Amino acid sequence: MTGPIVVAGVAVQAIAWRLVALGRARFWPVVGAIWAILGTVSIATGEVRCCLDGSVFGAASVGVASGLVLYVATRLVVAVATRWPPLARAVGSTYGRSDEISAAALWLVTLAIVVPGEELFWRGVATPWLGDAAGSLAGAILAWIASIGVTLAWANAAFLAAAVVGGALWTALAVWSGGVVAPIASHLVWTAFMLAWPPAGGRAKVAP
Repeated sequence: MTGPIVVAGVAVQAIAWRLVALGRARFWPVVGAIWAILGTVSIATGEVRCCLDGSVFGAASVGVASGLVLYVATRLVVAVATRWPPLARAVGSTYGRSDEISAAALWLVTLAIVVPGEELFWRGVATPWLGDAAGSLAGAILAWIASIGVTLAWANAAFLAAAVVGGALWTALAVWSGGVVAPIASHLVWTAFMLAWPPAGGRAKVAP
């Protein structure tokens, strides 16, 4: 049953993200609904694990630390990369979407629905399923590539960069820890800091 869920989830994302990119659907209602559904379905499969050895604190600690490192690296890289006009526009348009909803709703939807939903689906279900089919390393790489492929539907350089770099880190954490606690912690920390103190080209601050 997991296979059809992964295939359907990938297809739904690709279609939904493209519709939003083309202006035929609103960003936050679609993103919130998709990740709420896929996150719930992922949990319902019974395949999602927290971590292999049961050390939730250890996995979470590594996740938090890696999220902080990724945030610092992101700020440094974006400060240089946004000198390239297309990326500067992509970063600006990404943060510009925060004007569509209130600050409180933005934080709630992003941290309580979008981030957990994304990790539950990609690292909690898709990565292990592909790992069982192709081997742990090959499956992880395939899942990472698939997540990048889906992100291309956004036609947004900032989203693509996050999928490539962040996706690689969160996939590695999932493989290392054997579950979703580490990648969720990392993704949550990185996202929270990106919202509170956006890099160059983003809003000055998205207050909670």
